[in-house]
Amino acid sequence: MRNIMTASALGLVLSAPGLALAATSDQDRAEIEALKQQVAILPALLARIEQLEKSNAASQGQAAPQVAALESRVAAVEESNDKQTDQLAQGQASSTAMDWARNIKWKGDFRYRHEQLDIEGVTSDRVRHRIRGRLGLEAKLSSTLLAGFEIATADIFDARSTNSTLDDGNARKTVGLNLGYVDWRPREGMLFTVGKQKQPWTKAGYSLFFDGDVNPEGVAFQYGGKTGPFAKGWGLWLDEASAGADGNLVGAQLGYVFGGGLTLAAGYWDYGAIQDQPILPFTGSPAGNSSYTASAACAASPTGTTRCYTYDYNIAVADVQWSGRVGAVPIMLFGSYIENMDPSTLNTGYQLGFMLGKAADPHTWEFGALYEELERDAQFSAFVDSDFADGLTQGRGYAVQGTWAPVKNMNLKATYFINDRNYETASEVEYKRLQFDLNYKF
Repeated sequence: MRNIMTASALGLVLSAPGLALAATSDQDRAEIEALKQQVAILPALLARIEQLEKSNAASQGQAAPQVAALESRVAAVEESNDKQTDQLAQGQASSTAMDWARNIKWKGDFRYRHEQLDIEGVTSDRVRHRIRGRLGLEAKLSSTLLAGFEIATADIFDARSTNSTLDDGNARKTVGLNLGYVDWRPREGMLFTVGKQKQPWTKAGYSLFFDGDVNPEGVAFQYGGKTGPFAKGWGLWLDEASAGADGNLVGAQLGYVFGGGLTLAAGYWDYGAIQDQPILPFTGSPAGNSSYTASAACAASPTGTTRCYTYDYNIAVADVQWSGRVGAVPIMLFGSYIENMDPSTLNTGYQLGFMLGKAADPHTWEFGALYEELERDAQFSAFVDSDFADGLTQGRGYAVQGTWAPVKNMNLKATYFINDRNYETASEVEYKRLQFDLNYKF
């Protein structure tokens, strides 16, 4: 292009004299003069064009490295994006696992006990040391579902005890499933539970009509809030028989929690397939309940060796409890009445007690006592407290306890039972039991 422009410019210059000669008018001479001025600036235009061409060539030379650098940066960004995507996926998976872990709550306790028994007619006191360990978890499956499991030291054949005695030459201790259940809360104040669970009914104070270590098995329903009316019902299994009826327990309880700390409750426990059935195979059975000797089918037999229950157990229980304060000290008063509707004699029981203080925070304490009388067939013996009167019905007397918490999650407790076994019978004996406990919770 530059050559063409140069040739054109030379042609214009060479033709300029002819044009000048041909021009005869002032107008023609003006046009010729303007054309000469345009030709005069032609070298400068040519130099600028050459400079632009050089600059363009230089730019073309630099473009390739710049493009390569840009492509490298794009690749690095893509690689970084892939890594971030992988990390995000891993983070989401980790977050899901952490959410599951946060939905699991562990808890447990350990107890070391020194125990001394003084029984009338026995020449020397019995002294033993025992341990109890429990470890459980609760897993929140959803906003309405919760599963719970707990293992504990125990005598497998006695639902009323989780103690292991330190004996047998340091033999390993037995551990069993203490709890295994699922809770379903379809709405506020409503609870369905299935499995091996804590007792679903309300007890007044620290009632000894029902041993706290017994965890019944079956289904239960509870309705009610912290105050106002409440209702509870249950259908539980006691024993599965390969032939014949299975031992069972159905019942219900109604009550009301008043705003001033007063709680009233009344319930009915119907033990099924108990009368004229072999006694349940638990340690200490029949534990004071009336029984007779018969054949394996509980039929009359002069040579039979099977122990069978004499009565049915249709139990009505009324509970009352009041909680308040005396100055700055918490206080609780409670009482219970129990009656078996089947036999007409030796079928009632009652207890009255109190608790003063609350051993929870460091340097806090509590003190309590109760008096109880429980006739032979007032309660089904597989549920009565295993410490009071040696775990037998037809027992009466006092239980006194005191607890001090030196630090959080630990306390020292002393309990003293002063009871009469088989009271008002020819085999009545005085029974005393002293316990010192060191308790830890976590």
